[in-house]
Amino acid sequence: MSTKPKKDQLPLSPALSGFWLDLRETGSLAEVNVARAGGKAANLARLAELGMPTPRAVVLTTDAWRFFLDSSGLGPRLAEALAGLDSDPDEVALPARKIAELISAAVMPAALEEQIREVYDDLSGCGSSLIAIRSSGSYEDSPEASFSGMLSTVLGVSHPEGLFTAIRKCWASGFNPRGLRYLVRMGLQPSGMAVALIFQQMVRALSSGVLFTIDPATGESETAVLEAAYGYGSGVVSGNVTPDLYRVKKESLEILHRDSRPQEHYYDADGERRDVMPENRELTKLSDEQVRELVAYGVRAEQELGAPQDIEWCLSPDGIVLLQTRPVTGLEKLSLRQKNYERPEIVMVRGIGVSPRVGWGEVVSIDPEQEIPASVKGKVVLLRRLTQDLAPSLRDAAAVVADEGGATSHGANILREFQVPCVVGVRYGQAVMHDGDIVTVDGWRGLVLDGIGPRIRERDFGPERLVRTRTQLMTTINVPESAEKAAGIADGVISFRNDYLLLQGGVHPRRLLASGKGEVLTASVFEALTVVAKAFKGKQVWYKTLDAPTDEFRRLRGGENEPLERNPLLGWRGIRRELDDSTLLRAEYEAVRRAVEAGCDNLGIKVPFIRSVDEYEWARRVAGEVGLKPHEDVAFGASIETPAMALTLQRILDAQADFLSVGVNDLTMCCLGVDRDSERVADLFDLAHPAVIQLLREIAIRGKGRAFLAAAGDIAQSPRLMEELVRMGFDAIGISLPYLGTARAQVAKWEEES
Repeated sequence: MSTKPKKDQLPLSPALSGFWLDLRETGSLAEVNVARAGGKAANLARLAELGMPTPRAVVLTTDAWRFFLDSSGLGPRLAEALAGLDSDPDEVALPARKIAELISAAVMPAALEEQIREVYDDLSGCGSSLIAIRSSGSYEDSPEASFSGMLSTVLGVSHPEGLFTAIRKCWASGFNPRGLRYLVRMGLQPSGMAVALIFQQMVRALSSGVLFTIDPATGESETAVLEAAYGYGSGVVSGNVTPDLYRVKKESLEILHRDSRPQEHYYDADGERRDVMPENRELTKLSDEQVRELVAYGVRAEQELGAPQDIEWCLSPDGIVLLQTRPVTGLEKLSLRQKNYERPEIVMVRGIGVSPRVGWGEVVSIDPEQEIPASVKGKVVLLRRLTQDLAPSLRDAAAVVADEGGATSHGANILREFQVPCVVGVRYGQAVMHDGDIVTVDGWRGLVLDGIGPRIRERDFGPERLVRTRTQLMTTINVPESAEKAAGIADGVISFRNDYLLLQGGVHPRRLLASGKGEVLTASVFEALTVVAKAFKGKQVWYKTLDAPTDEFRRLRGGENEPLERNPLLGWRGIRRELDDSTLLRAEYEAVRRAVEAGCDNLGIKVPFIRSVDEYEWARRVAGEVGLKPHEDVAFGASIETPAMALTLQRILDAQADFLSVGVNDLTMCCLGVDRDSERVADLFDLAHPAVIQLLREIAIRGKGRAFLAAAGDIAQSPRLMEELVRMGFDAIGISLPYLGTARAQVAKWEEES
């Protein structure tokens, strides 16, 4: 971290000095200039010269780049590849690829290779310390052009072979498609680009991020904007990690606004994504004193370098380290409208995002015990708890915010299918938000923001490309009218849930049956089944019989006699409820029988939340009593949702099951002892918990080849779980419709790797 050389450090010999600049030698820092070291290295040298904490580093100059070109004869061929840009500046792919191939194939001059090895051994302690190689272009990090993120950086270099690969990659990045297009657009000559390289001793990063000494969105010059996240900075600059956000008054170093965000993953020095320990996920990544110290460095850098700065930094065990800095460009392009009206995100409450959508509007509070007013259309609905019987009446809301609940609740599933932005588990929404407030609901990040967030854009999680995968990607259908859209990109229906059908009218199914209206209920299920089955013709559609907890039945007309249970999710629900009074189950099975007779030959029946093999066999007998032949007329299978059934899977297999569908949400709840709808412990609900993974692995080992094996639930919420299921060899996984396109591309990548 120090800018002073170590006593045992090898000084660069005179023979080497023509190609190198030593940023460890304070006496030579003044000699570092853009022409020889590139913009990034020149700025880093200025920080070191000012006595700020920077890593130990050496620069391989642009002289070495030109020596490489001359010695290998690449100069004329490079010019030839770039000549085509004069006639067609938009066609950059071909010259970029050609230049990369030339650099990769060229022989490294022996004298230069020897010098590089000597400097690497000196800086790394013969490989005992990791090295970062950073490109530093002759046009880069100037006030006119930043080249931000366009030139390559290679972290974690640990041996000479990787070092030379990194060098060639960084040299070639000066001429990649994005860089060439940027050069042309900025009116700069591509042939004038020369790339120096910073050999930087890696700093162990506890956290890292970016500091702007000016608000880059509004041009506000009195405020510094700081982002911080665990691990190395690649996660922040790539946008793959949502960092903590600070706004700090530069003059007084007063922290004006802070937004600390939970972080589940971080990026290590090798570029791999790793899990943050659960106990650390909610913690801030910097202390207030470290925030002020970092901003103070930024203010001084801005003053000394004569322009607002964009600084990459990290926090090491020894303190803050400044990795690089560049002028903030493009400020003159901010319009008056942007400067006057765009403002920072002010987070009112945070919770669990359940849909990749963003909505905004006027807040209206509702009481679930009363009739939902028509005025919710276009409004942000605020309520205590979102339930599946309530969700259908909110399909026209601009967004929904609930104090209680989790992302895997049935109500959340329905709103996600309706594509309504939704955040649950915010705890204090009813205390902080009031009717008439204007808010923005970010259903992806789980934030409710004050006012309309003009810079928030919806992320498109639709079908990016319909690549084929060995693993079938099925989806859940709650609303029959969504089947036609889903059938185009899903490989089948892992759960056609009837909760929406049977509860949307607000009348308890038992009351309908008791009043002689059972035929109405059967007909509605039959009609919905035929719509979904025909949309997915040739693909599996598994109908899951009614599985709702008692508290959701109790809110219906006719539900006053429902038992009052302490924990309805572990109470009288699933197939047990319907077996105790099989009238409703028979009505559902009758609807399936009619659909089969109408030509729907792709249907299956999924028995929900079984607690014993006896319940499964009992449910199958009831199907036979209404004229269905399980395993012949219709596929018949079980939903494995408790550890008990996972660990005694052989009994279900011996009883014959065409398919096994693991309900990962309930399996996780039962395994971890976490009520996923509880506002107090919903944050402990972890689909990728090691214990859950172990249970799934046991199911895969025992069930593979004996029955079609699938996993259902909010799997898209946990990429780690999704990857594990693919690598375990599950035949199918269930993905919510909005995430199918992205998931398909990711699954194809994992399958290719395995």
